[in-house]
Amino acid sequence: MTTLLTNYFNNLKNAFIPNADSMPQRRYDLDWLRVLVFALLILYHIGMLYVENWGYHIKSQYLSQSLENIMLLSDPWRMASLWIISGISIRFILVKVSLWKFVSMRSVRLLLPLFFGILVIVPPQLYYQMTFEGNLNMGYWQFYQVFFQGTSEIFKDYQPGIWPHIDVNHLWYLRELWLYSLFLIPLLPILNSRIIQKSTDWLFSQRALIAITIAVLPIFIIQLLDGDDTRNKLGFTFLLYGYLIGWQATFWQRLRENTRPLLILSLVCYIYP
Repeated sequence: MTTLLTNYFNNLKNAFIPNADSMPQRRYDLDWLRVLVFALLILYHIGMLYVENWGYHIKSQYLSQSLENIMLLSDPWRMASLWIISGISIRFILVKVSLWKFVSMRSVRLLLPLFFGILVIVPPQLYYQMTFEGNLNMGYWQFYQVFFQGTSEIFKDYQPGIWPHIDVNHLWYLRELWLYSLFLIPLLPILNSRIIQKSTDWLFSQRALIAITIAVLPIFIIQLLDGDDTRNKLGFTFLLYGYLIGWQATFWQRLRENTRPLLILSLVCYIYP
């Protein structure tokens, strides 16, 4: 009986660990891609100051309509790339650490920067926005003291936040990545199962058109059903995709083989949306 229980719990534990048989070495190319995407995000948010038709905390007096078209070029893949890389990273991490270690590492490395940002980075954003909109007339230190008074009337038009006007603003990626990491845990036995592995192997052995059609179908359904409110669902979906393709050899081989056609297709889709 003891042996049966031990085997059961060992099998249950192993269900949360991805198969490492074909795990590659560290993906330095993905490390650099993540760096480049984050650099692009910084430039993107700087550009928000100057885009004529988009809202932002503050706007420059020098507005451009043509800049919008340049920034739209990155919209379809900017955050999707980050979520996919995040999913791949999670797969690498889970091979090396226990589930509890994964949760504790994720919490420390994501929540501590998030809390720091809420206390230090977010307040100036709201201060400059309220000043820009003519709804504030005080120095920053005075504002910062009032900022943590949840009942202050000066914030009545700047809600809801997380408490009630204090929000994560553009640090939402850290919050969502932490939540997605937790949401992923109960799905691990399914994602690591043989049937899912065989299904992904089958998918990427098909013709490119068939594989792409099946892969984008969940994305199409989410956008069809939810309209504009798709950020969280699409983010989690792309993270799942990243986890599944972490070291799927056929996928990466076919991606390398078809890089040029895919870039041309992306450009065509941008020109003729």
